[in-house]
Amino acid sequence: MANSFRYPGEFEPQTDVFVEWLPFGEPIKGYDAIAPVTEIVRHLVDEVQVHINCCPTVPGLMDSCIEALKAGGVDPDKIEFTSFNEDPTSFYFRDNGPNVMVNDEGETLVVNPSWSFYGRYEKNEGLRQYSRLAGVHAAITLGCDNIVSSDMVSEGGDREFNGAGVLIAIEDTEVRKRNPEYTKEEIEAEYKRLWNVEKIIWLPQPLYDDDDFTQAPLDYKEDGTPVVGSSFAAHTDEMCRFIGKNKILLAEVTEEEAAENVISRENKRRLDAAYEILSKETDLEGNPFEIIRIPTSAHIEYIQSPGDDLFDYYHELVGDNFKDGTPWVNDADLHLFAATSYCNFLVCNGVVLGQRYWQEGMDEAIKEKDEKAEAVLKQCFPDRKIVMIDSLALNLAGGGVHCWTKNVYCPRS
Repeated sequence: MANSFRYPGEFEPQTDVFVEWLPFGEPIKGYDAIAPVTEIVRHLVDEVQVHINCCPTVPGLMDSCIEALKAGGVDPDKIEFTSFNEDPTSFYFRDNGPNVMVNDEGETLVVNPSWSFYGRYEKNEGLRQYSRLAGVHAAITLGCDNIVSSDMVSEGGDREFNGAGVLIAIEDTEVRKRNPEYTKEEIEAEYKRLWNVEKIIWLPQPLYDDDDFTQAPLDYKEDGTPVVGSSFAAHTDEMCRFIGKNKILLAEVTEEEAAENVISRENKRRLDAAYEILSKETDLEGNPFEIIRIPTSAHIEYIQSPGDDLFDYYHELVGDNFKDGTPWVNDADLHLFAATSYCNFLVCNGVVLGQRYWQEGMDEAIKEKDEKAEAVLKQCFPDRKIVMIDSLALNLAGGGVHCWTKNVYCPRS
């Protein structure tokens, strides 16, 4: 690895953003996921070159994408469209999109880690190899063909860079869940080689409701019905973000919130552990990090019944039992929590695209949290426009604004 290459922080200048067009319009009936993606593109199109990938295995997807963009006030001629023939399950482009590193001479290096669809594909399974091609193909469209590969699994949503030699990642995700055949020391050495960083700050665990939902229910109703999360990502970008070389934004659960339910209580324990680590860490120059706190989002519950798409999909992934032995719900309704988070925002030049959740008829407390989160983002990015995207439908699909996008700095000669 040439010592001059580095992975820029997201708060630095960007040239391109890749967006994966959702292969489904409604993750749950009545929740429009296309509208927020269109809104994301509309706010990015004058900031960077936007690339939209429409999976060719979904008939008519590019045509419907172009129509949606036009209806949303976006000129399709400003968009670079691609149609990579990859596995249609790999549409969270943050995770297997192009990883472009740069140096001071304007050269680029593409890092190509392995991909396992969040631990679901076996090492030699065809789809695992097929899916990781997406990032390479996207990078080549930018003219980047200097590529370094690795057999270790690593997803973009679990990597936070300060652009100056420091990487934050979730230890439980990277070591136990994604790369169990390697030791932590082996993984750290490989990541330092791939990403040319000198320090990796390991946070112990992800948010409880962002953890792998197949492991165990989050909670139980009074009648014993399990409450299930809607994510298996277990990523740092749901809870902790670099917002500057020496500045970190970390989610926070109050004592009052922790007393309300077991999910908030467990999230507080995990976030407090992360804060304890980060508060004692420094950058490579020995400076302690400034840590700013942002609220965790409200727990928004929705129900899926047998025969609904998500019910059947989750049943397929879980099987007859969760990993802790809890039986699947069988003929009962499935109580799901949307994978909501105010940390899953995208920073792109003059704009920050945040997430909001309150809709007419919802508890006003959700609206208050939205407003608090927006105020924190304005505090963190005073010179950028803050746009809060109605992201509930995206989160129902298991990802947010940051998950469906991949920002890149790629100098052009």
